[in-house]
Amino acid sequence: MPSIEIFPDPSTLARVAIDLFVTLAQEAIQARGRFSAALSGGSTPQLVYAGLAEPDLQEKLQWEDIHLFFGDERHVLPDDPMSNFRMVQEHLFSKVALPEENIHRLRTETDAITAAWDYEETLRAFFNSAWPRFDLILLGMGSDGHTASLFPQTAALNEEHRWFIAHQVPSQLFWRLTLTKNAINAARQIIVLVSGESKAATLADVFDGPYDPAQKPIQYVSPTDGDLLWLLDRDAASQLPTRKGR
Repeated sequence: MPSIEIFPDPSTLARVAIDLFVTLAQEAIQARGRFSAALSGGSTPQLVYAGLAEPDLQEKLQWEDIHLFFGDERHVLPDDPMSNFRMVQEHLFSKVALPEENIHRLRTETDAITAAWDYEETLRAFFNSAWPRFDLILLGMGSDGHTASLFPQTAALNEEHRWFIAHQVPSQLFWRLTLTKNAINAARQIIVLVSGESKAATLADVFDGPYDPAQKPIQYVSPTDGDLLWLLDRDAASQLPTRKGR
C-alpha cells in the first residue's frame, strides 16, 4: 500500500523530499556503490533541486557516485525554456560537483523517436537488467491525472515491453518522451509530489474514485518490488477528507 503524507505548503513538502533524497542516496551508495534517480519537471520538484544545491548539504552527498536521469522530457532543445533538462541544469547541475558523465540527459537534438531509442539503450547499458531498477523516481501529477509523460487515453499506456518511448499527445505542443509504466514500477522507491488546489479534485478521484488508469494514468503507478510515497500539500489534499497532515 502506498504511504501518504500531507504538509502545509510546497516548501515544507520539498524539504521532506530533499531529506529523503539524501537518505536514499546515502543508503544506496553504501549498499551498492551508486545511487540512480530519475527526475521530474515541474515547480514543486524545482524546489527540491534548488534545495539539493544548498551548500550545507554538499558534504552529505557523494556526487561522484550519483547518477541522475530524466523520467520524461519534451522534445525541445536542451536550452529551450520548456526543457526539463534546462530547469534542472539551472537549479542543480550547474551548482554542484556532479560529474558530467553522471548527468544522463535526453539527446533531443535528434528526432524524438531516435532520442527515445537512444535513451532506452543508455538505460539498458546502465542497469543491465530486465527492467531499470532506479533507486528513486520522482513523479508529479497533472490536473488531468497524467504522470511523467503518460497522458490519458494515449497508446503509450498500452506499451508493455519498451522502457522509454516517444509519442505525440494531441493536447501537447511537442512530442513527449517518457519512461513507460512498467519501467517506472520497477523502481525501488517512487515519490509522487503534488501541490496546489488545481490538483485537488483529480487527486480525490485518483484515491477515492474508480480505478480507471486509462483516464487517470497515475493509477498505473504501483511498484512491483518497491515503495510508493505520496507527498502532498494541504491545497492538493483539500478534498481528501479522511486524511490529516503534519
